[in-house]
Amino acid sequence: MNSRITLSFALILCIVIAFAGCTDSPALLATTAPQESVETTQTGTALDMVPTENDPLDAARSVTINVDKDYLGMILVTFQGGPGLVHVRKIDVTVNRADGLVKTSSVGIKLDDSATIEGTKNTDRVMVFVTLSDGKNYKLYDDLVAYKTR
Repeated sequence: MNSRITLSFALILCIVIAFAGCTDSPALLATTAPQESVETTQTGTALDMVPTENDPLDAARSVTINVDKDYLGMILVTFQGGPGLVHVRKIDVTVNRADGLVKTSSVGIKLDDSATIEGTKNTDRVMVFVTLSDGKNYKLYDDLVAYKTR
């Protein structure tokens, strides 16, 4: 009788462990993928859709950011590196959507790190800010990104 209970308990424990290994744990996902957080606010002014000048960076601290929009309206911002790669401490993205919402996210600081932000199926304004080792925040990218039609 005692061995039946022990065997049943061991079988149930194996089943629980098997199911636990088959599901995605948020804690496990956070350690394997860059953390992306998106914040949304409401604005609604037309001035938020007018790009302004980018901040100049010298050649030794320059970095490249790639901004693309897909057929679903999703905006992909990818860090491509550059001579100033070692100086980068933080990369933030702000999207002023055509519907008046403002979404923000962060891109990792490793080569090919990216962030995906939900845009609209219209033209959205994308701004990318980088914080360098000197502690200053620089605007690297500020442009309107149009929706791709098929």
